Amino acid sequence: SSGINAEYGGAWHMELLELSWVQRNFISLYCTFPKCSYEEALDLFLKAEDLSPGGSVRNLYLAGKACFRLGRKSEARQYLEQAVNCPVNTKEDQMVLEEAKRFYNSNF
Repeated sequence: SSGINAEYGGAWHMELLELSWVQRNFISLYCTFPKCSYEEALDLFLKAEDLSPGGSVRNLYLAGKACFRLGRKSEARQYLEQAVNCPVNTKEDQMVLEEAKRFYNSNF
């Protein structure tokens, strides 16, 4: 669905943004490093949320993390609280839930 596609697009941005300086420079030796931003990632997470409200612990967690990186801490807290209260349906959901809890507990 479009919501999942938006979530994966946002996650791709987040993965690239979280790479270390060394990793980015290594990639740049072989290709042009893609342009991405936390704003673009957040826009994609919000699009996914509009299409499937509360449907993904991963999407809510990453939306909260993007807000946090943008300095929008009250919004980050809201998304992270929704994430840690989201139903868990798979092992992947459980792993993301634990990661969201660690991120929340270490930052709020």
